[in-house]
Amino acid sequence: MMMLMAALLAAADRPVVVSSVTTAQLLELCRGKDTDPTPNFCTGYIIAAFDTLSLSGQICPSQTRASNIEVVSSTRKYLRKRAKPTGTGAPSFVVRDALQQAFPCKRK
Repeated sequence: MMMLMAALLAAADRPVVVSSVTTAQLLELCRGKDTDPTPNFCTGYIIAAFDTLSLSGQICPSQTRASNIEVVSSTRKYLRKRAKPTGTGAPSFVVRDALQQAFPCKRK
């Protein structure tokens, strides 16, 4: 019984991610100039993640730095430099990491 409980608790720590896009596909869709404001899949994906993370308190953007261009630009730079197309991380986690680095919350 204890083994079953331990296995269930370990599995609960890993979030289930269902995505129709891979990190490699997101990298391909986000190619181009960092400051390109064109509304496309890449921009929409990043802005949606930004809104979700901001509302949940996982990132803390300032009103002066949180323009669409700044959000997309900082995330594209992170993707280009740090994301690995063959990695096993879900694209939402890669974008989350980029946004948390660009818009960190101050810890008390």
